[in-house]
Amino acid sequence: MTLFASFNEILNPDVLSRIAVYVDEPTEKTHKAVDGLVYTVVGGLMKRTTTEIGVNQLYNHIQKGRYDGSLTDNLATILRDPALTNTLITQGNDVISHLLPAMKSSIGTMISGYAGIRNSSAISLLGLTTTIVLHVLGKQVKERKLDADGLASSLFAEREAFVNAVPEEFMPRLVEKVGLQQVVSGMAAPARRAAVESPVRPVTYGGAPAGRSVATATRTAVSYEPDTLDNDNSSLAKWGVGALLALVVAAGGYYIYQNTRNYSGDAEEVNSETLISNDTAQADTVTRSLAVPVDMAAKTTPKTAAPASTTPGAANPAGAAAGALTQQLTPYLSNPALPKGRVFPLPGVSFLPGSLSLTPGSQATIGELTTLLKTHPSMQIQLIGYANDAQGGLTNKSLSFKRVYQIKQQLMSSGIDFVRIDAIGRGSGVSRRDTSGVPRPTLRKIDFKVVVK
Repeated sequence: MTLFASFNEILNPDVLSRIAVYVDEPTEKTHKAVDGLVYTVVGGLMKRTTTEIGVNQLYNHIQKGRYDGSLTDNLATILRDPALTNTLITQGNDVISHLLPAMKSSIGTMISGYAGIRNSSAISLLGLTTTIVLHVLGKQVKERKLDADGLASSLFAEREAFVNAVPEEFMPRLVEKVGLQQVVSGMAAPARRAAVESPVRPVTYGGAPAGRSVATATRTAVSYEPDTLDNDNSSLAKWGVGALLALVVAAGGYYIYQNTRNYSGDAEEVNSETLISNDTAQADTVTRSLAVPVDMAAKTTPKTAAPASTTPGAANPAGAAAGALTQQLTPYLSNPALPKGRVFPLPGVSFLPGSLSLTPGSQATIGELTTLLKTHPSMQIQLIGYANDAQGGLTNKSLSFKRVYQIKQQLMSSGIDFVRIDAIGRGSGVSRRDTSGVPRPTLRKIDFKVVVK
């Protein structure tokens, strides 16, 4: 049974109705909140286990807290007791503060807005859901006899199911709040605990049998053998050290004397050097401010730019795509009256079927988007990917995530701060929850939304 199938079985209608009564929220909203929290906690733990410290912390909390799945066997009965329910909530909130530090408040706010419940209810549900998630993971540890590395690998084995299970309307805020860009795009992997090695000869301790040694960390061999130098050599060494100290003291006195005499002259030189340095820095700043690339100047003034010369009969799709992007965005960004949130296509950006390889004409548009982001330093965008050509075991949703994240990586490599770029994948654009029966076309494209102008 997969991880999310286990949650569906445990969080049955009877359990959810009891949880709703405890937090005094409608059952439907409670169900939505708990579902969102399951995805949030599992995603957060995936991200946490990308570091060795996170792997150890998760495993230790499961072992020390005795999360072995016993709670899930009689959860409905336990939830009848308000005191026991409160204990589970308190325990879970304490654990989440350690595993996902400084995120409890932001998660509560996110779930409160997503499910339409009170923030206090969201925090209580976070604690309860965390306890349930750890019991499900602890049951896997117990039944499969997993160590810390095995637990992290087992958790990441659910990544594909996680990407496909998270509701489309919830994924963008989940990725943003918890920072799951690398997880959902498949760029992250569980950390492996480093094997402890000892580069020196094993150190044996008294009483240990022959051949048995203890080497818990990298050690520097320390010798306790007596000094082999004779007394004469030792005396000579002492005299040499004394003479050296005397020379150092004499040199220090002479240095202080010379500095005292030349203080005023040095001060004047320092002042003049400071002025020169300041002038140079100002000149460099002006030079950098005027060093606008030729391409940028041409793109920002398309009406006055000279027409590009082309070979007769040869197409120039890259230049057309680049100009199209600037022509779309410039009137919108330069008009403060137009509201933020408008979605634009990335013209000319496409991938080879079923792959992460960009077509040759795509780089021009990505470069132009980089220029626009640098020209408008306050602008923040959200890349939105669609894919309908996944192959093998990869889903369209995962492929769309990987593609937009690859574009984000290129923008970051060009100097754009990662916080200005969000990236989400929406698969083919057809919701799996669509039961209308109306045929809808699948999509394969990259759009971007202007979140902040």
